[in-house]
Amino acid sequence: MQAAVDGFSAFRLAAALAAAVLVASLAGCTSAPDPPDQQSQTAQAPTATTSERAVPAFAAVLEKYSADLRAGGATAVIIQIKSRVGDWASAEGVRNLDTNETVQLTDQTHVGDITMSMVAVSVMKLVEEGKVRLDDPIQKYLPDFESIIKPPGPITIRSLLSHRSGMPDYWDALQTMGKAGDQRMSHEERLAAAATVRWTGGSGSLFSYSATNYSALALLVEKLRGKDLGAVIHDDTVMPLALQDTLMTGDEPGPQRMVHGYTQSETRVLEDNTLSPFHMESPDTGMVSTVPELNAFFAVLQKGGLLTRQSVEEMHHPKFEQYGLGVVRQYDSCSNNDYFGNVGVVRGYAALALISADGSRQIAMAVARAPRPDLVGFGDPQSLEMAQAAVEALNLAC
Repeated sequence: MQAAVDGFSAFRLAAALAAAVLVASLAGCTSAPDPPDQQSQTAQAPTATTSERAVPAFAAVLEKYSADLRAGGATAVIIQIKSRVGDWASAEGVRNLDTNETVQLTDQTHVGDITMSMVAVSVMKLVEEGKVRLDDPIQKYLPDFESIIKPPGPITIRSLLSHRSGMPDYWDALQTMGKAGDQRMSHEERLAAAATVRWTGGSGSLFSYSATNYSALALLVEKLRGKDLGAVIHDDTVMPLALQDTLMTGDEPGPQRMVHGYTQSETRVLEDNTLSPFHMESPDTGMVSTVPELNAFFAVLQKGGLLTRQSVEEMHHPKFEQYGLGVVRQYDSCSNNDYFGNVGVVRGYAALALISADGSRQIAMAVARAPRPDLVGFGDPQSLEMAQAAVEALNLAC
């Protein structure tokens, strides 16, 4: 998500693209979705109407979206939508340009900022256990915080989760210093990079996306849990949901069926960005998952299987802002309510997950983007089209 190489900050600021965790009304929620039996190309679950019409309206939208992306050079497009009027899934393209293996629905991919939704779950679990409070300053738990980044005052955990702390973005700082590359970085190193840039304000500032917020939260989680962030997410989310293919990059064993995402250098050399060191153990872009498991994560979260209803409602605040506590909302014109979830864009990849407030409709998508000399990020036309296609399809699946 950034303008030059990874697409970090531009993407979050374009909240018009995001969405999909849950709202508190769970009466109509679906259970955690199981991956469809068929994993190649297109799979359609039988419904009362599929025998009378070949393709539901929502599927036609997604078929066109996938075909257009593939025609534009995307090497893989994976989609799964689940709804009361039918389920549909598609996996088009190849996993790897070297081998030309056909991509499968359950192949693993970078999920970018959706990582932050999982980190937010782990923070909210600490809140539920009474180990922290959302409106406590993080300095209360991390005495060394101020020596690393020198904030203008107390910085609350809530403002970090919601990108309203005014903290500079470490990626922008790295670009300014000419150090934005593939180097592996610790949480402290990301904070130190951000410390070279002036703060725009303190807690209660207007929304301003900064990946550094989640570096601070990662330090908090690791200190209070006594283990690294990937292990905490495994305990809090992966293990309870029995997810088989969701993990933090850098953890062992590594991904076994990874979709490769490509960019192109200025000299038109193809660059494979699979498992870049830059994302390893990153609290803002480090997680790998699959399209079905992204749907499973948001379905169970919405159902109340990971957090209490009160915690889920807290994640949706502030109510009239698009970015809450680790999740983004998108207007659902079908029900005059909201979709909740997140969108992630990193070098060569884009991913999205959305779920309706009542849990009756959800979609997850992953794209290995067309190789380009410069990666624009979340606010570029392809990313906007991804969110637009997802919302249009969900609105046709009422």
